[in-house]
Amino acid sequence: MNKLILILPILSLIGIQLYFIVNQRNNLQNLVPVTFEQFQDCVEEIPDFSQLPCSATESFRNATEKFQNATNPDYPNVSQACIDFENYTQSEIAINDFINQNNYFLNCFINDNIREIANSEECFFKHVYAPTYLLCGGFGIYAYPPYTQFDIKN
Repeated sequence: MNKLILILPILSLIGIQLYFIVNQRNNLQNLVPVTFEQFQDCVEEIPDFSQLPCSATESFRNATEKFQNATNPDYPNVSQACIDFENYTQSEIAINDFINQNNYFLNCFINDNIREIANSEECFFKHVYAPTYLLCGGFGIYAYPPYTQFDIKN
């Protein structure tokens, strides 16, 4: 009976921690609202990755292809979220409008499937996905552990 009294609070604490960990990873949010102008200025500052040796690897090309297939509305199996984002960008928007209006950007580029593709290849994650979609998009917290295994500072 005494052991049960000790174990129940410990199990409760573990359960509560697991709940918060799971919700933290599933409830992504735009931490810094970014306008189209800010996004464009930021993307223009990203160094050209095409000269990096890692960008010539097959794994980099595969990750890039999977990313394009999953996010580009010109591909047949693209998600509705990316179609919505494309439609939004083609509408009458101003440079001071936010890129994540109605969570279009988040739902297209920061969802679990896309993050899994990006996290499958270090070079793609560090030099394409994290700088462009996470850092410039205002989702910078997701460019670091525990959301990824890669350290983009290296």
